[in-house]
Amino acid sequence: MSALALLGGRPVLDRELDESAWPLVEDADVDAVVATLRSGRLSWLDDTEVPALEREWASYVGTSQCMALNSGTAALHAAVAAAGVGPGDEVLVPALSFLASATSVLHHQAIPVFVDVDPETFNIDPDDMEARITPRTRAVVVVHLHGLPADLDRITEVARGHDLVVIEDAAQAHGAEIDGRRVGSLGDIGAFSIMAGKNLPTAGEGGLLTTDRPELRDRAEMLKMFGERATTSGPREYHALTLGWNYRLSSVLAAFTRSQLSRLDRHIATVRKNAAHLSTILADLPGLSPPVEPAGHRHVYHHYRLRLDPDEAGVDLPVGTFRRAIQDAVTAEGVPLIEYQNRPLPGQVLFQAREGYGRGCPWTCGHTDRDVTYEPEDYPRTLDVIRSSLLVGRRLCMASLLRRENAERVGAAFTKVFSHLDEVRDHALTLDYQDPWLEETRLW
Repeated sequence: MSALALLGGRPVLDRELDESAWPLVEDADVDAVVATLRSGRLSWLDDTEVPALEREWASYVGTSQCMALNSGTAALHAAVAAAGVGPGDEVLVPALSFLASATSVLHHQAIPVFVDVDPETFNIDPDDMEARITPRTRAVVVVHLHGLPADLDRITEVARGHDLVVIEDAAQAHGAEIDGRRVGSLGDIGAFSIMAGKNLPTAGEGGLLTTDRPELRDRAEMLKMFGERATTSGPREYHALTLGWNYRLSSVLAAFTRSQLSRLDRHIATVRKNAAHLSTILADLPGLSPPVEPAGHRHVYHHYRLRLDPDEAGVDLPVGTFRRAIQDAVTAEGVPLIEYQNRPLPGQVLFQAREGYGRGCPWTCGHTDRDVTYEPEDYPRTLDVIRSSLLVGRRLCMASLLRRENAERVGAAFTKVFSHLDEVRDHALTLDYQDPWLEETRLW
């Protein structure tokens, strides 16, 4: 096999892996958007596209209620508010996730309490979750990270024992399932993002909230629209009953997403097939572990995250240094590998400084009876996952594995690099490695 591209050899790919095709915009999507524009129904007062999207997504997920919002972050904030969370309350959040999983809690003046993750699924660890419950805990945000459903059976068991509301953060998990039931219907309330990079995209930003409890939908609706009770059946009262925002979704974006929804299952099936093919290739390489899919769980592979172990590969290197060297070598072959995230959420400056809204609120506003602090070392499995894992692709969307040839090329690049581990080790010895959360780098 030819020399590593990192050392001057010919790369597996002449140009970097093609991830340009997402979202896939077809004539039907354009027609749906144009028809909405021409209808003139562009205000929430006479819009038909947003209500239709809400009905269709509720039907798809398997809930009686759905509410569209203008971002996934807004959907999470609305879910936190609907759960009855207030100032000084504590909400459990996995230490490995996108920032919005935690800031949605801060948006309602509550305090995130972070939980370590399972080292194989990368999702919240139910046992550690239970250990971090206090009398002030009101809810748990359960992130289905990368498209793999978390252990909802065990999480729900713990939550019910402590009277906690279960909020599903399904921003990366449209169509994921446990035993045939789709995420977004498994907890008390679910939140999805439909930004343009997600498995179900819109033409920009958007979010969807799902629940079977009308009272939760009603509370979320007030947060969405200035604290008012939204109605199209009579004159608007312009009367705020609570603090609210403007989180309404555009009818044009709803029309685009409705059109995309008709092809979601087909895209999921394609990506799952290609991910399984890639996993079969990578499983033959000692020291590399493809993503897991526990029995009964349906992974939708919004991201494809793999783990590296130098001991299993027979390479005498610290795991972080080995990971960085593999990242350099495979990327040089034309297959980008990136980190997500490069530090645990509690290690971000927002939580280290605890300035919040200013003067330390909500941590210091007098509504809590304990000092919640954030030490990254308190989440050792999260740190280990960050230190030892990489994600395939640069865009972090379905485009990475939407084509069969992409899976083949990723597999070929790893196979080539793992056949040159002596050279990888030599390269690693030249690196000035620090753990990612100690570096001054961006999140992606």
